[in-house]
Amino acid sequence: MDETDRPDAVSDRAVKDARDWVVRLSSGSVTEAELARFKAWRYESREHAQAFARERSFWQQLQPPGGRSDALEGEASSQGTAQRTIGRRAVLVGGGAVAASVVAYVAAPCLKLLLEADYRTAAGEQKRVALPDGSIATLNTDSAIALRYQPNLRLVQLLEGEVLFEVKSDARASFRVAAFGGNTDATGTAFAVRALDDQATITVTEGQVRVFGPADPMSPTPHGPPSAVTVNSNQQTRYVEGGSPGSATTVDAETILAWRSGRVIFEGRPFANALAELGRYVPERIILGNQSQAMEPISAIFSIRQAYAAIEALASTQSLTVRRIPGVMILVS
Repeated sequence: MDETDRPDAVSDRAVKDARDWVVRLSSGSVTEAELARFKAWRYESREHAQAFARERSFWQQLQPPGGRSDALEGEASSQGTAQRTIGRRAVLVGGGAVAASVVAYVAAPCLKLLLEADYRTAAGEQKRVALPDGSIATLNTDSAIALRYQPNLRLVQLLEGEVLFEVKSDARASFRVAAFGGNTDATGTAFAVRALDDQATITVTEGQVRVFGPADPMSPTPHGPPSAVTVNSNQQTRYVEGGSPGSATTVDAETILAWRSGRVIFEGRPFANALAELGRYVPERIILGNQSQAMEPISAIFSIRQAYAAIEALASTQSLTVRRIPGVMILVS
């Protein structure tokens, strides 16, 4: 009989201790000394082993909310989900060496960003940055950029997240934003580039930009390749990583970029999709335990400066409750 199937009663104290161990082990920062203490606690009694097995089983069954975190509906990156699942299970069931290797694998992208980024923001943080040429970059939550300026090219690489650029005109040097293999060229204009879930979205608020790719961002393209798409004010285009941009479509740029004034606006957005969008503004991973309302349309305005309250308010629209484990996860069920 498996540990989780035993009918023996488990005390509230054992359950609480087991839950604390699950949280600490899944954080990826457990030390060898802590791992030794956990093993001693677990094998101290059958009750401890049962409690841990049950809490671990619950944790492993949790799934992230469905849908992309942008306006385009669809599933989240399967590669990212697989990495999170493998990492969590390995930390919970493996030894110190296995856990350390998996944690290093999952943490590698974060370390890469730390090494490459010139400017970045944490979850819930926004930052306005003056670039060397006098242009302005406003970084939304959990975003990172690297500057690769040259005499004839002002190149900004969007490593992740979402950034609004207010470009100072300079006839001597093009202003270009590179993301996911594509490029956006602008003169004196204002536009936002969002790079999430292997998809780049370009939204123009003023002036005009030219989007093209896939192409080397360092390659000179004074007139743009045949696949270039022109995007005007209150228009938007998208491309998947390594793909060409689609035709420009008319959008309400003020609604899409409402984050500049501390708001997110949902107009008929699927519930799970809206939940994932709010999740960008908190450090914890959001888990949607009840998928029955995942596709319910949501139309509402929330403050991102009170992200936790916004998540609770969003959940209440579907009669769901929110349970938060600080620094680890938020469970909506």
